[in-house]
Amino acid sequence: MTAITLLWVGLPFFVGFSIYLLPQADRILAFGVSLASLAYATGIFLLSDPIELHLLDSFGVTLLVDDLSAFFILTNALVTAAVILYTWISPKSAFFCTQTIILHGSVNAALICADLISLYVALEVIGIAAFLLISYPRSDKTLWVALRYLFVSNTAMLFYLIGAILVYQATQSFAFVSLGMASVEAKALILLGLLTKGGIFIS
Repeated sequence: MTAITLLWVGLPFFVGFSIYLLPQADRILAFGVSLASLAYATGIFLLSDPIELHLLDSFGVTLLVDDLSAFFILTNALVTAAVILYTWISPKSAFFCTQTIILHGSVNAALICADLISLYVALEVIGIAAFLLISYPRSDKTLWVALRYLFVSNTAMLFYLIGAILVYQATQSFAFVSLGMASVEAKALILLGLLTKGGIFIS
């Protein structure tokens, strides 16, 4: 299941860039990725034990897949599938499908992160894909909103990184389990970064 997990994480990014080579099959490829995530989440529910992967040990990159993350992966798959089905009756380009699938993959990656640094990387990819989707109509209004989101969210992620550094300073670890031993300031900085990245402060 470890190999399947790694293939599943990389599949949306591979398919997303492949759509540029096969734009006529953009919707079919994108829909296939959402079905793959649906099947993967279903398989996780059938497992008795969670899957824990330790990558780049010296950097502490950890991925954890359990029933809770499987539930959100399933939700992400259903939402993405609904979006792709909507594009079949609307004049969306292959670029839209590409960014939708990359966003899908980066959200999946964020859902299984078990440390602050890998989550930061996943959130940055989410931010880029979201920026491109927000600006997709390429009107003055959407470009302004997209640029404002990119600037504000990336600035806020600096607070997240400072909080992550404070967590490491106190616990010598970036793992989520270390947050319980971190200072209130570190938790507040991380929360501020995550809330802003989520766009709740931007109308």
